[in-house]
Amino acid sequence: MDAALALARLGQPIATRAQLLRAGARPLDLTEAVRSDELLRVRRGYYAAADAPAKLVQAVRVGGRLGCVSAAQTHGIWVLDHPFAHIQMRHEASRLRSPRDRFRALEEQTRDGCELHWWPLVDRTTPQVHPGETHTVTCLDALAHIIRCQPPSLAVAALDSALYQRLATRQELELVFDAVPGRHRALQSQVEPLCMSGIESVFRLALTAAGIPFRMQVGFAGIGLVDFLVDGCVVVETDGRLGHADEVSKARDYARDAALEALGYTVVRLNFLQVMFQPEAALAAVRGALAAHRRSTIR
Repeated sequence: MDAALALARLGQPIATRAQLLRAGARPLDLTEAVRSDELLRVRRGYYAAADAPAKLVQAVRVGGRLGCVSAAQTHGIWVLDHPFAHIQMRHEASRLRSPRDRFRALEEQTRDGCELHWWPLVDRTTPQVHPGETHTVTCLDALAHIIRCQPPSLAVAALDSALYQRLATRQELELVFDAVPGRHRALQSQVEPLCMSGIESVFRLALTAAGIPFRMQVGFAGIGLVDFLVDGCVVVETDGRLGHADEVSKARDYARDAALEALGYTVVRLNFLQVMFQPEAALAAVRGALAAHRRSTIR
């Protein structure tokens, strides 16, 4: 049987030699598929589809599984993009290879930016989200990695995202926090499932830290939900990198802003760059809008 077809039948981008042989491929088929670039020999005994995700290939080549933010992305959890793979390792792992070259041993100078996580797994019994895929940690394990690896605001954003999308429950998050050092426990009380995007989570934390009162996901008749209603008078919308760039989306946003202004609210619209990398400027914009609104009310 064609080796690439055998891999496709397994329904996963990477498989072991034994799995492919059981699926009907012959040893000679594997050799020919690699020579013709239909399959990639990842490391000894492992083969990948030609279009397998690069970070997944790197994780298996090193000798581990995709973990932390890299695994979270595959599960649909909001995280910042990371250029290098985060890889979960078993303590007994051996014969570790460079992520880009299976013929080179893994050393500091050959790691190529990959982050290795040696922490024990949380979820030892739950099947993988993607049937047949055994090279990516589960959603709960990815969250446990993120809590230990990422800055607190980004960890909370990932936890918010998992709850909002129903990829994890409050009870499952208890398991996650039980598995990480106690110093991270304070993050659990900051999780908010109402956040619809990561930048909403990050800005929510910024508003809270600044002592600025707000409500989230407030509905207006004929307009819909807004991200934040600050101190009852300023609406803040946080626009992610996607979903607000095309002309139809812009026209919709302008119409919503005009309708809110007509009701007497001041609208502040913040983009991804402002929320994530210019938080003080973003907060200053909100404070300025609050001050201007109060002055106009006094008059």
